[in-house]
Amino acid sequence: MSNSTIETFVGGDALSQGKKSRPEPTLWIPTTEIYAHIPRQHFYEQLGNVLDLEFIYELTKPLYADGVGRPSLDPVVFFKCMLIGFFENIVYDTHLEFRIADSLTFRKFLGYSLDKRTPDESTLRKTRQKMPIEVFDRVFAYVLDICQSSGLLKGRAIGVDSTQIDANASMDSLKHKELGCTYEEYVLALRRQDMPDATKGDAMSADKKREGKASNKDWESSTDPESRVMQHSDGHTHLSYKVDTTVDLETGVIVAAGASFANISDQADFLEHVDAAREVLSERGMDVVAAVADKGHHSGENLAGIEERGLIGLISSPNANKGPEGFRRDDFVYDEDADVLICPVGERLSRQKNKDQSHRCYKGRGSVCRRCAHFHVCTKCKSGRTVSVSVYEDLTKANRERVHSEAARPLMMIRRQRGEGPFGFFKQFGGLSRLAGRGLEYASKKTAIAAAGWNLLMVIKKLMREMAPNSAIHALVKPILALFWLLSELLDRKAAQQMTIAQANL
Repeated sequence: MSNSTIETFVGGDALSQGKKSRPEPTLWIPTTEIYAHIPRQHFYEQLGNVLDLEFIYELTKPLYADGVGRPSLDPVVFFKCMLIGFFENIVYDTHLEFRIADSLTFRKFLGYSLDKRTPDESTLRKTRQKMPIEVFDRVFAYVLDICQSSGLLKGRAIGVDSTQIDANASMDSLKHKELGCTYEEYVLALRRQDMPDATKGDAMSADKKREGKASNKDWESSTDPESRVMQHSDGHTHLSYKVDTTVDLETGVIVAAGASFANISDQADFLEHVDAAREVLSERGMDVVAAVADKGHHSGENLAGIEERGLIGLISSPNANKGPEGFRRDDFVYDEDADVLICPVGERLSRQKNKDQSHRCYKGRGSVCRRCAHFHVCTKCKSGRTVSVSVYEDLTKANRERVHSEAARPLMMIRRQRGEGPFGFFKQFGGLSRLAGRGLEYASKKTAIAAAGWNLLMVIKKLMREMAPNSAIHALVKPILALFWLLSELLDRKAAQQMTIAQANL
């Protein structure tokens, strides 16, 4: 760069060149000056103003011996540390220990001066193990109270969803429940029945084509017996836990959250989640009107349960019209007086006895079906076409009509945005990409903290908008929320329009 270029760059508004001097040793620093450089409106400053966890002292008092033994980690500090782990996307306690010790911001948030040692990994881990899940649930409930006082809880429409989280256990830890052998030993023994000289490589290669392998009925992890083998939506198979959340669809606030065994289907525990959310909202003077879920929660029993509770059910319906057009279930007419089905060509399918009380089975005569011109189209079974009819068919049809109606479309779209939004944030930015501890209780505690953290982000976000949406304060707090904004800010405007339409239909 030439001198003329430099002169042009400097222009008329010249600056003197700065050069940092070497720091002089300081014997004494005023306590008031240590944190002077931290802006008053920093995210953790705002969080400290919102969050008052003093009630935890009285809540956890029975857990400690009065005046006996060495002092424990302050329970309020512990829960603040757990929230820091969520906000900073920290999975492991060893990383959390370093980040807290290294940050002046965190020290101020937790109440530690420079000469005090912050909690180490062992203390955090042992405190979490000994702290009952009920205390975590109470902290989540307290944060939900903050959401309500901030106007972020409406309670009319709820969305239920779940996701799977990798457990802290390797697939190599699997052992057969009866035989006690490892998975590698098992598949090698199977292969050597046909090929005595087979190697481990031969056995694993042949095992790829075997069906029903690694069943939870026969296998469990030796390091985390409560985890379950599950295939995730992205195709990978891992020992896992299931995390469930129920969201207020009008605001995006999590109303209820928890963890369960990964092999429990969404159909099996859907009504439990609905009841839990209704109880939480009822305690706060709110009545649920509609329950929305994806097709993984769809079943006749769940639709009947929703109707019994006096709710509007909107559960995405699986494709019921399988088979060639003209010969699907809807093309068979039911004759209620004769209790038979009439096929598209006018033949009768009579009712058969079956043990499954949730379905009625109708079957045509084989001799008639084989002579039919549509035999290979309608069915290839020589004994005749069989049609299974659910006892909840009327409820299923009514739900399908609601789901595909123009009135319900806004709520269905909002569920995709706000019902699934927390899971993406948990995994990518909230320290739940995987579990660092073991056991269902650990998974439940991490889920409660994640749900409380998500709701606190919603509160801080609302507070910022009310204070100064375009000011320097907004710029100071926004970095910690940047990824949260990525998931929510872009969706809020569209979701608000859809909710306006949905409110008229509730």
